[in-house]
Amino acid sequence: MIRRPVAAALLACYSVVVARLTLADPSAGRWAFDLAGSAAWRASDGRLDWSETEVLANVALFVPAGFLLAIVLGRPLLATALTVLASACIELAQQQFLPTRVPSLADVWHNGLGGLAGAVLADRKSTRLNS
Repeated sequence: MIRRPVAAALLACYSVVVARLTLADPSAGRWAFDLAGSAAWRASDGRLDWSETEVLANVALFVPAGFLLAIVLGRPLLATALTVLASACIELAQQQFLPTRVPSLADVWHNGLGGLAGAVLADRKSTRLNS
């Protein structure tokens, strides 16, 4: 099990990555979009289009955040709520300050699902270790 101080340090580092991908000009994160598109295309034998890949990428982006937050806080529901709040803040910042970004309520929903998945994984791991 990851200890809280290690999870907190990893969460801080991961938050920088998320901020860089979501709060910068989209061209700055082009490598991540290209990687996600290529991986999804290969994994699906070309059946996923970009809109489907984007949904999966938005979910996947917040799984580590939910996982690490649940470990740091010890409260999976609070961790999930904070991932939704963080995502909503990101989308609001995109709307207010980043005209090259396309904010979306759907992104908040998908990021929140990722945060929930990560928090559930952390909780299940913690529950198994404590049994």
